[in-house]
Amino acid sequence: MSGNRWDQPGVPHKGWHCVDVVDLRADGESADETDYATCQMCGNEKIRYVHIMEHPDLDENFDVGCVCAEKMSGDYEGPKRREAKLRNRAARRTRWLQRKWRVSAKGNSFLNLEGYNLVVYPTKTGRWGYKIGDRFGPRTYPTNNEAKLALFDDFWMATQDDDRLWAYD
Repeated sequence: MSGNRWDQPGVPHKGWHCVDVVDLRADGESADETDYATCQMCGNEKIRYVHIMEHPDLDENFDVGCVCAEKMSGDYEGPKRREAKLRNRAARRTRWLQRKWRVSAKGNSFLNLEGYNLVVYPTKTGRWGYKIGDRFGPRTYPTNNEAKLALFDDFWMATQDDDRLWAYD
């Protein structure tokens, strides 16, 4: 349901909790291709970063924009911080392939970041894999650039995502 729920009786204004924040723009997608959402609280029709809010008195979650998430939760810093983290990730991923990749003695592309050695290498089957430190990526990719982007995603989760812990098996 769209429209303005701020004026609807029975819809709480406070006491909401943010469950998650989602960037609706797929990696590599342009602004024109993005399928934006509509805020379920105020009706704003073009939100890219969707804050998923829950309330103990309601069975359904609301998908809202940053400003409504702030008002609903009473937290005027958290929603901006979570959204900024997603914006930062998207911007860094966009620039990832343009970084100055060095070439090892074995001919592999690599970066040394935050104490990690990040390597992209060709496999014996003609595909591409990656390594973070001593840990190999779980699969291979058709191109060098696809392997680099998968490496970015894995490295981001390992070092930047607060909900994930780096695990060595």
